[in-house]
Amino acid sequence: MDEELRFGSFSIHPGRRSLLRDGVAVPLGSRAIDILLFLAAHPGEVKSNQEIVDRVWPSTFVQEANLRVHISALRKALGDTRGEPRFIANVPGRGYAFVAAVERVAAFARMPAGRPPQDAADRLRILGRDQNIAAIIAQLSKGRLVTITGPGGIGKTTVARAVLAALAPAPGAVSIDLSEVGDADLVQTLFASALGLPSRSADAIAEMARALDARQALVVLDSCEHVVEAVALLVEAILDLTQSVCFLATSREPLRVTGERVHRLKPLDLPLSGVSAEVAARSPAVQLFVERADACLGGYELSDADAPAVAEICTRLDGIALAIELAAGRLESMGVAALAGSLADGFKLLTRGRRTALPRHQTLRATLDWSYHLLTRAEQQALAEISVFRGRFTLDGAEAVVSGDGAEAMAGLVAKSLVLAEPASAGESYRLLDTTRIYAAEKLAESGAEDAARARTLAYMCSLLEASGTVVQAGSADEIAGRFGYLLPSLRVGLDWAFGDGGDRLLGTRATVASLPLFFKLSLFDECFAAITTSLTYLDADQGRDEASRMKLYAALGWQRMQTIYSAGHGATASSRAGRIARRIGDVDHQLRALWGLWVDAVNRGEPAHGLELADTFTDLAATSSDPTDTLVGRRMQGATLHWMARHAESRAILAAMLADYEAVASQSHSFRFQFDQRVTAHIVLARCRWFLGEEAEAMREVEDALRYAMEIRNQASVCNLLAEAGCPLALLAEDDARAARYVGMLKEHTKAAALDVWNAYADCFEAELIYRSGDSRGCLRQLHPNMQRLRAAGFVLLESQFTAVEARAMAALGQHEAAIRLLDAALAAATSTQQLWCLPLLQRARGTIAADFADEAAALASFTAAIRAAEEAGAAAFGRRLHEDIRRTGLSARF
Repeated sequence: MDEELRFGSFSIHPGRRSLLRDGVAVPLGSRAIDILLFLAAHPGEVKSNQEIVDRVWPSTFVQEANLRVHISALRKALGDTRGEPRFIANVPGRGYAFVAAVERVAAFARMPAGRPPQDAADRLRILGRDQNIAAIIAQLSKGRLVTITGPGGIGKTTVARAVLAALAPAPGAVSIDLSEVGDADLVQTLFASALGLPSRSADAIAEMARALDARQALVVLDSCEHVVEAVALLVEAILDLTQSVCFLATSREPLRVTGERVHRLKPLDLPLSGVSAEVAARSPAVQLFVERADACLGGYELSDADAPAVAEICTRLDGIALAIELAAGRLESMGVAALAGSLADGFKLLTRGRRTALPRHQTLRATLDWSYHLLTRAEQQALAEISVFRGRFTLDGAEAVVSGDGAEAMAGLVAKSLVLAEPASAGESYRLLDTTRIYAAEKLAESGAEDAARARTLAYMCSLLEASGTVVQAGSADEIAGRFGYLLPSLRVGLDWAFGDGGDRLLGTRATVASLPLFFKLSLFDECFAAITTSLTYLDADQGRDEASRMKLYAALGWQRMQTIYSAGHGATASSRAGRIARRIGDVDHQLRALWGLWVDAVNRGEPAHGLELADTFTDLAATSSDPTDTLVGRRMQGATLHWMARHAESRAILAAMLADYEAVASQSHSFRFQFDQRVTAHIVLARCRWFLGEEAEAMREVEDALRYAMEIRNQASVCNLLAEAGCPLALLAEDDARAARYVGMLKEHTKAAALDVWNAYADCFEAELIYRSGDSRGCLRQLHPNMQRLRAAGFVLLESQFTAVEARAMAALGQHEAAIRLLDAALAAATSTQQLWCLPLLQRARGTIAADFADEAAALASFTAAIRAAEEAGAAAFGRRLHEDIRRTGLSARF
């Protein structure tokens, strides 16, 4: 078929294998192109599924589901997905038909029809490159020199040959392989020889130009990188002397000739991890692997069991076509899973390519050796040094790590396709393909300069994080992840080096301190804890080495969220140590942080009286702080503590005034220094106070408003804290099960995202109460007991009274009413002794209800009376109303 097929606003040419809509290329896979060509060539004819499969997948068994996937993609590309089909109709039980009118037009090509003989590479099917081929053809229509660039093994030669075939060149088209030219002086000789002309005549270049111009030739120059200067001079001279000659070059760097258009070939698209075979097979990288595996084994079909391993192989190999080919070839001696697990040293594994391939394409190491030896000495050194980065890095980072001129070396490495430049939200960044990084890391180790490069890298990241501390503290988690998250892979490797044999432990400690805001902002508590404890082990061995860092690390270790990992009791110890060092060196900020940590520990342990003393001390010291809003944080601590002591009206007044003042002068640093957004934290206790005081509807609106704000600022910790201390418990106290279930679900989801065990245990305890209310008392206790133990072990008993009330009710429902009463009596005694008076009405109400249910009228009267008295003393009108309802329900109204 030499005609172009046109239908509607679309056109397709069999040779070019590209679908155009109004002249613009439409992305479409190779199989879908084959199906479209077959159907459009026979308009109005019904083609059975088997006919299509035989045409598109000759000699291959293909399930009909695979055909349906490609038909669906084809219809989507044609906009044929809704209503009456305009192009492709499904004829039930028979197959498919192309139903649009097709116009056949003589195909336009730059040169007369004809095609050079195919070689082995041409016979390989091109996968995932249709858009590249179409784009290069479009570039050739706009300019006379297009250079395909990209890393070694990415498929530049294959794409260039596909372009040449798509343009249907005349027999006089010239294709010149420069890979075996070792001397730049021989470039002109090889060029002239390909044209059958003498190379040493006085006007050799002019003769070559005349010969090419007469043939309107397209000249393909393959593998120019090692003789790029000689090629550039020759190409520019011929372009100046001709009108119709076009050049298509492949090179790992541009020729830098006037009028050159550069097409950078990227790796093949990779699959998502953990997907089915059907989904994975949409990735060109996987398609290439499967095709080569099929050729190697004499039959291979991707299964759901193999799909994750194949996806991992393609990802580890960066979508590099050569590496994927070589990997598939290893299936002769090992299975897919074993192959995926053995790629740690890809250079040993990825050998034995096609015998007909160029020597540098027969192993992965040979390919990289070829590129490496084309670099200048400075570029070789820079490539080795930047191998210490993991993932993305910036030009500033490269300049800090490279011992020579980093900017100049990076420009050269990007031009020569050994470093990829990628746009990012925070500006342009760079990365090495993993295969290149492993190779360069070997070169760095061989040079003996690895430790020095790693030290410069960690020092750079340390300085960057120190300078950005305020920005990290103030931004949302999503913002900070987008702006600084790229540092984490390199930071982890840097810290491992610093604390390993031969590393710089003092630098590692400094980097740990600088990283604290980032670790906390992104909720990376496990690795933060590991880095802190490793640093403290080093600093505690010589306490005069860096007291400021030791103080900051102990302050972080005393934070509430660190206690989700750290053993019970150590949070207060860590805060005390931080406070002692802060007082000794005169650091008011960390004295306040230490007091805050001790206050949190006291409140969580159910010791509000001690907590109030600490809050008062904090407020007095805050008056000397350089941040005037620290006194407002102290007032919030005082107000919150009073609530737990059942002084709800006082608490509400203090918190309302604090919020009014805080809105005007709020400091962005507080959400880091004192863990949570101070507005949200104040609203948590204010909502509780309002509910206890009888303003139930207003209290729940307060929770919703605070939740909306916490979600807007994307502060996961504040969202979890709000749901755990206000949303869930208040909804349950109000017996609003639907709202409670929604809040519990949200807490579980956000706790999972924030990786916080304590709040996850809270969520399970709240859910246990809902299980009890559904009538499953045994299920309630089964879920409640282990989670209450987890909370006690971590020192979080703030809401234990509410859980104990549920536990007692569930026990009584199972006939254990005496044990339930003993449990409540112990909880009441503990609450009274520690002045956790907020829960007295709750516990006495549960005791009275259980006694009434078991016909112990005297005990019920005594408990209800005590509950009413405690509620009245606290002004807890919400409990008062519920207590009177309980009394009416139990038939005891006449006794009051």
